[in-house]
Amino acid sequence: MEALLAIFSILYIFWPLILLFGFRELLRKGHQLSERIWLGMRQVFIAWIVWALFLIFIYWRGERPILFLSEWIDHLLFLLLGIVTGGVTVVRMLAGWRDRQVKLSDAQTLDDLLSLTPEAFEVLVAELFSCYGYQTETLGGSSDHGVDVLVFNDQGEKWVVQCKRYNHSVGEPVVRDLYGTMLHEEAQRAYLFSTGSFTRQARKWIEGKPIVLYDGEALIRLIRRTNKMRKHLSK
Repeated sequence: MEALLAIFSILYIFWPLILLFGFRELLRKGHQLSERIWLGMRQVFIAWIVWALFLIFIYWRGERPILFLSEWIDHLLFLLLGIVTGGVTVVRMLAGWRDRQVKLSDAQTLDDLLSLTPEAFEVLVAELFSCYGYQTETLGGSSDHGVDVLVFNDQGEKWVVQCKRYNHSVGEPVVRDLYGTMLHEEAQRAYLFSTGSFTRQARKWIEGKPIVLYDGEALIRLIRRTNKMRKHLSK
């Protein structure tokens, strides 16, 4: 026990290094800056909990930690780090829970779709596929290759889905990237859902390729048709 106490005391000195967990996430590619900040905060908070347990164990044993700064300054800075990263983590988790509660009935117009968060929009698209019996996995920020939703059919095929909550046109470069993502993921089909529109060049480029595009108007029609189907089946 004394050896464990000595190890924890030494480890606690280096608690500022837990910020490196956050910097590592900030440098990751394939994510938007806001997503990288959230992931960094979460990683720092997880590491902070571990270091907090070190500190609790040290005081529980009736000892005092080895510190570079005065005790009150060290503990104040340590506490502030936990409050900030913990607060952001909890708020984001609650927001994620709320986003997962979105229903097709909540989106009947384009304005409804645009009012959703990007995460909620992805959940909505995943629910559409689920309504037709497909298995889905919402990836969102956890994907490094621009895949928001994975879809699996009964034949074992994998489809990749991207969701763009835009109010402007999506051009050819985006669908080119999606095609590259589909090949990289060894998927058999790709879908791109947007609240905006697609340029003529984008639609022409996908001709003959296993890519399906849904603009905002087509998506609203699909949602309404799916809602009618569900109501009919529930009768």
